[in-house]
Amino acid sequence: MVILKSFDIRMLCLIVVLICQLVEGQYYGSVDNYENKTVTWCTVSKPEQNKCIAFSQAVERERKFFEQHYIQLKCRQAFNKEECMTLLDNDIAQLTTLDPGEVFVGGRYHSLLPISQEVYSDGLNYQYAVAVIKKNSLSDVNSIHNLRGKKACFAGVGMLAGWITPIHTLMKEGALEIIDCNNQVKSAGKFFGPSCAVNSLIDRYNPSGDNSDKLCKLCIGEIPGGRCTNSDPYSGYEGAFRCLAENAGEISFLVHTTVQEMTSTNYDLNSIKKEQFELLCRDGTRKNIDEYKYCNWGNVPSRAIVVSSATDVNIRKIYQKFLQKTVDILGKNTNFGINSTNDDKSNNYDNNNYYNQQNNEKDLLYDNKKSYDPNLPESSNGNIYNSWGSLNKNYNSSYYNRDGYGSSNNDDLQNNPPSVLPLEVFNLFESSPRYGLQHNLLFSDSARGFISLAEKDQTYSYYLGNNIENSILGVRQCPVNKMTLCVTSEPEQEKCIKMKTALKAQLLKPELICYKGHSQMHCMQAIKNGQADITVLDASDVYTAGLRFDLIPFISEVYNLPTPEYYVVVVAKESDPTTDITFLKNKNTCHPGIYTAAGWVYPMAYLLSNGWMRGYGCDSIRAAAEYFSKSCVPGALSTEYNTRVPYNNMCDLCHGVSYRYCRRDASEDYFGYTGAFRCLVEGGGDVAFVKHTTVSENTDGKRREYWARNTFTKDFELLCPDGTRMPSTDYHKCNLGKVKANAIVTRGGEYGYNETQINAYINLLMYAQQFYGRKEADEFSFSMFESPRPFSDLIFQDATQQLIIIPKEMREFSKWLGPDFMRARRVVDCNAGAAEIKFSLFASISTMIFAFYFSR
Repeated sequence: MVILKSFDIRMLCLIVVLICQLVEGQYYGSVDNYENKTVTWCTVSKPEQNKCIAFSQAVERERKFFEQHYIQLKCRQAFNKEECMTLLDNDIAQLTTLDPGEVFVGGRYHSLLPISQEVYSDGLNYQYAVAVIKKNSLSDVNSIHNLRGKKACFAGVGMLAGWITPIHTLMKEGALEIIDCNNQVKSAGKFFGPSCAVNSLIDRYNPSGDNSDKLCKLCIGEIPGGRCTNSDPYSGYEGAFRCLAENAGEISFLVHTTVQEMTSTNYDLNSIKKEQFELLCRDGTRKNIDEYKYCNWGNVPSRAIVVSSATDVNIRKIYQKFLQKTVDILGKNTNFGINSTNDDKSNNYDNNNYYNQQNNEKDLLYDNKKSYDPNLPESSNGNIYNSWGSLNKNYNSSYYNRDGYGSSNNDDLQNNPPSVLPLEVFNLFESSPRYGLQHNLLFSDSARGFISLAEKDQTYSYYLGNNIENSILGVRQCPVNKMTLCVTSEPEQEKCIKMKTALKAQLLKPELICYKGHSQMHCMQAIKNGQADITVLDASDVYTAGLRFDLIPFISEVYNLPTPEYYVVVVAKESDPTTDITFLKNKNTCHPGIYTAAGWVYPMAYLLSNGWMRGYGCDSIRAAAEYFSKSCVPGALSTEYNTRVPYNNMCDLCHGVSYRYCRRDASEDYFGYTGAFRCLVEGGGDVAFVKHTTVSENTDGKRREYWARNTFTKDFELLCPDGTRMPSTDYHKCNLGKVKANAIVTRGGEYGYNETQINAYINLLMYAQQFYGRKEADEFSFSMFESPRPFSDLIFQDATQQLIIIPKEMREFSKWLGPDFMRARRVVDCNAGAAEIKFSLFASISTMIFAFYFSR
C-alpha cells in the first residue's frame, strides 16, 4: 500500500511537470518553430558592423543565461538605412534600429513595424529637438528668420529631430519659402547657405536627380561613396555636432543629449567643453545647454527597433523578449528612473504613459522581473560588470562562470573567484571608443533599456503620434492645395482615380482631384469657370481652348521624336493597292475624331488645298460627307463641333452603341488613333488618318484584343502625298506634315493662374512621371502612359515617353501650334476664319481710329 501510494505521488508530480511544460510551450512553442532560432541585424557602417559582431559573440558567450530567449544573432551591413529597409522588406534581414523620421519612411513605403522603443534616463521615451550654436556667435540672429544664408549642420535628411522638426518649424513660422512642394531639400537649400545634410542627394530625396549639392558643401566624407552619405564624418547627431565644433557650420540641429555625450569624453574632442555652446530658441533667444526643456524646437520619440509587417506576431514577441533579456545581461545599467520622483516619468512622449499616477512600476524589461532596488549593488540589477568593465566581486551568482570561449565551469568559479578579467566585455549601450569614434552604434549610447510595444501599438502612426501631422507631413505642405484634372469618359475617370491614389501613396502635392466633363469643350469651359484646373488636349483642341476660352498650354507630351511633335500619316492595307490618296472618292474613311489635328485638320486641308475634293468654302464637314462614302468621325453629329447640317454617313462606320455611338471620347470604340486603326482593321474602312506611331503600337502582338490578332506591321502601308506608297516605318519620308503633340492646358488670360499655381501643377506632373512614367504590364502597379485594355490613350497618349515643360514665351496657343497648323485650321474651320477676320477687323478699325486721332 505504501509502495502504491509513493507511485501515485510520483505519477502526480510527473503529470504536474508535463502540464507546466505544455502551458509554457503554448507560448514558447513558436520559438522551436522559428527556423534555427536566428535573426539578422542590419547595420549601416563598418563600426556598427563590428559592434554587431561583438554583440553576436557576447550573446553566444552568454547563451546559457538567455535560456529559452536565446536567438543566434547574425549581422548584415548595408549602404544606408534605406537599403536596410529593403532588406527587411525582403526578409534578408529581420531587425534594425531606426530614427523616428526613418520609422515613417519604413512604415509607409516598406511596411515595417516598430516593436520596441529605446528608454533613456528617468524612464523617458522621447528626446528634445534643439538648435545649438557656439556662445556669442550669430549676433545678427534675433529671430529664426535671420537664419537665412547661415551654414547649417543637419543630422541627415529625413531625421526627425535633425531635419524634419527644424525645417517644418521654419516653414510654419514663414521664414523658409516653399520652393518645391515635393522636394524639401530644394526649399532648404534655397534658405540656408552652404551646409551639410547627408542623404540630400539619394533617390528618395532627389527623385528628379536635379538637387543642388549646396547641402553637401560642408560635408567632408571621402569621394566617391562617402561624402554626404551615412559614412560621412558629419553624419548623424554626433556628426552634426562635430560639424559645428570644428567650425564648419554655424548652427547644428541635434537632440538634447548630444552635446553632453560629445563633450564628456576624454578621447575625442577633449578640448571642447559643453559651456562653449548654447541653445537657440524658437523665439530667437538663447539659453544654456542644460535648459533644453525650456528652449527646444519640439520633442520626438526615441529610436525604435523595427521588423517587417510580414513577421508573425509570436516571432515579434520572441524578438521583444530577446531584446529585454539583452538589457539585463549585457546592458550597463538597467535603472532608468523606476521608483524615482522625477516628474517627467509621468509625461512620456505623446501621452504614452508607461507608469500610472501612483508611481507603480510598469513591467518594462520582461515578465516577472524584479523591481530595481537602489540599495543593492548595481551589478545585482543588471550586468555583473561595472560601467568601466571591471568585475563586481560581490556578485554571488554563477551568472558569468565560464572560460574565455564561453564554456561553463560554475562550481569552480563560485569557490574560487577569478583574479583577472574575462577576455571580452560587451556593453550594449557603448559605442565609442571601443568601435571607433562613431557614437550611437546599433542603439543610442544614452539608452538604458527598451519598451516593448503591444501588438495593437506596433504601427508607425501610433509610434509617431502627432508628429505625423505636425511635422512629417508638414514639411510636405504646398501653397497650392489641389489640382483638378478634367476627363471626358468613365474609363478616363477610373484611370484618374487610380492616378490620384498613386500620387497620394508617394505623398505628392498638390492633391489630384478628378472632374468628369461630358466633352473636351465642356472641360475647356470648366477650366475657365474654375471648376477644373487642367486637361489634356489634342493640338487642334488646344487651338479651340486658346481662341475661345483663353487657356494656355504649359506641358507637352513627347513621343519617339526628339521634339514634342508627331507625323500625320494616311494608312491603308497592303492588300488593297487600288486605294490612292489622290483619289479617295467614295472610299470608307476612319478618323480619330472631328477636328483632331492628324485625323481631320491636316488631311482635309491637304485634300481641299490640292483640289482632290470639292470645297464648300471652309465647310470641310460637308465636303467630306459628299466625297467619302462612309466614315467614322467621332463627334461629327455633336452640335459642339458641327453647328451646321449633320451628315449621318460621317458616323456610319462607328461602333459605339446607344448614347456612345459616334461620341468624341473613349466610350466610342473607334475614337482616337487606335480606334481609327481598329476601324481600318475590322470596321470596313479603306484608309485611316492617324499619327506615325499608331501602326507599330497595335501590331505584331502588342495588343491582345481579338481585332488586333494576326496583324503585322507589313500588312499596312503609308499613302504618300505624291501618290506612292511606303512601309509604315518610313513615316519621316511619307507624311502630310508635323503637328504638335498633345498638351496640358490651364487657365490663362486676364483671370489666369499665377506663376506659383502653374509651377505647382508642373511640379506635380513632373514628379508624377518620375514615379509612374515607366511602362508597366503589371495590373498591381500604375503607369501614366498605359491604358487598361481594351482602351487606349486614356488621359495621356500611350505612345508618350515623357512630359516636357513648354517655355513661358511659347505658352500662347498660336505660337505653340505654329503657322502651318494655323493655316490648315483656317482651311477646314469656318469659325477659325471668322475669328481671324473678326480680330483683323478689330485691329484695322483700331488702327484707323488712332491714325485719325493723331492726324488732327
